[in-house]
Amino acid sequence: MRKTRGRTLLKYLYELNSVDGVKVVRNSLDQPIGLEARLLAGYLGIIARNANRCYQLRAMASMPDRNKNQALDNIKERFALEVLNNYVKKALGEKMERL
Repeated sequence: MRKTRGRTLLKYLYELNSVDGVKVVRNSLDQPIGLEARLLAGYLGIIARNANRCYQLRAMASMPDRNKNQALDNIKERFALEVLNNYVKKALGEKMERL
């Protein structure tokens, strides 16, 4: 059996205080850039996996607004975002659809 790298867990991200949030900068197209953008993408993947497991959803559109806002608040607790909320919701929705 071939060994794979396993799931991304980002355990150290959960140990950060909300004051020490990871700052994610954006380019002129409002897209996150840099190493922090990769960290954000990994965290969005974790949230998408958890949402699919909990709600059995395959699309962000079918997720209740309360849960969308809760997911966004969860992301904002760990990241200081310069990107728009709509961008984050769209990226999260795309990750949910791929699962």
